Amino acid sequence: MSYRISFCTVCMNRTEHLKITLPQNIADNLDYGNIEFVLLNYNSSDDMHEWVFSTLGKYLEKGILKYYHTISPEYFQMSHSKNMAFRLAQGDILCGMDADNFAGKGFAAYVNEQYTHNNQVFMMPPPIGPEKKRWDVQGRICVYRDDFYTLRGYDERVKEYGYEDKDFKQRLLALGREKVVIRDEAFLQAIRHDDKMRISGGLAEKNFKQLFICTEDIPEIIYLQDNNNFEKVQVDPALLNYDGKELLKTPIRRMYCGSYEKSGDQYLLYRKNHEKWLSLSILHNGHLRTQDQREYLPIPPGQLSENFLLQRAIYLGKKIYESNRQNRNLINPDGFGQGFVFTDDPQQTIVLD
Repeated sequence: MSYRISFCTVCMNRTEHLKITLPQNIADNLDYGNIEFVLLNYNSSDDMHEWVFSTLGKYLEKGILKYYHTISPEYFQMSHSKNMAFRLAQGDILCGMDADNFAGKGFAAYVNEQYTHNNQVFMMPPPIGPEKKRWDVQGRICVYRDDFYTLRGYDERVKEYGYEDKDFKQRLLALGREKVVIRDEAFLQAIRHDDKMRISGGLAEKNFKQLFICTEDIPEIIYLQDNNNFEKVQVDPALLNYDGKELLKTPIRRMYCGSYEKSGDQYLLYRKNHEKWLSLSILHNGHLRTQDQREYLPIPPGQLSENFLLQRAIYLGKKIYESNRQNRNLINPDGFGQGFVFTDDPQQTIVLD
């Protein structure tokens, strides 16, 4: 039996990776035949649109590559973008393929072999190893199209980086599907890149205003956002010296959220119930000082701010994953992967509702 397989890739401002991986992935799996590559341009501001038509036109004409373009997203949303791409696919088996991933020669045939042997499975990579080995292929999940719809896709409450894949795998197991772990290293290759790229273009970057840190006792970080929300976060001291080579386990200990306003030379912080909570005086050197004389220093752009925003995103995703695992929440009750997309024909619009 030859299942129709859809390789689904979402890209926003990562065309530099796509130019290396996508032509190779098509060439390495073209001989399978019953295949399509679905590429969703998630409002990318680089040259993706022009590159696709100038370089991959022959695959578009043959229907091997299906190219879609949405201009609605203001920032990159991990779960929503994957849901859109999966909904646009027509295959029996849908396979997530990040823009920096190499499928590997013969991967489509390998996927078909696994599903022919056992039609009650889903496919996934091994866990992340030392020095973040295989971190960049954690999105490589192959799933029956019907199972994707039964589960209502990836949980779109996960708007930033982290845990949307683990949550989806957990729900597949709860559905009764067996996991097949992809072991062949030829199918687990990706372009290595720094952690900054993982959060680039996301909600945290869009809302970012400034970070401040107090290193007394348990370090605390205050994250002020452009939308007048704040987060006051207790972090593990190890975060301050984190070199990014290994995964930092549970660096965020506690998070308080609310809103703030600037009043003269002060920031006034309010709890979620709008009760006034904390006053921060703005000093001449840009530091912030509390009424009990605790001082918060600005965190300049660099590794500490990037590490914090990445670990924060993972922490928020993990909370959603744990809630779904414990409570069997209804996923995406108002719909998933919704939006407008254009095809290679600029006059044709597809509405995903």
